[in-house]
Amino acid sequence: MKKETKSNKEIKLTAAVYAHRPWVVKYVKKTGKLPKNIPFAGDNIGVRVIIETRGTDITLTADEQLVYDAIVKEKRLPGGSVILI
Repeated sequence: MKKETKSNKEIKLTAAVYAHRPWVVKYVKKTGKLPKNIPFAGDNIGVRVIIETRGTDITLTADEQLVYDAIVKEKRLPGGSVILI
């Protein structure tokens, strides 16, 4: 099966969702890495709120940028990802 490539918009939205969990930001600040696992259950509502209030091509906050940078550096999404269709 071919590995799916995420768009930058999807990665940014995923970083925003992850960053809305304060413990994720705290973990990244402390370790410089993403947690091994980030539960994504119920985050479809958070994604919807972010898209409705900020659109799909968002400007990241400082905490969201921190998480985004960790995602890009590690090349992994331990809590799933936003998929735009």
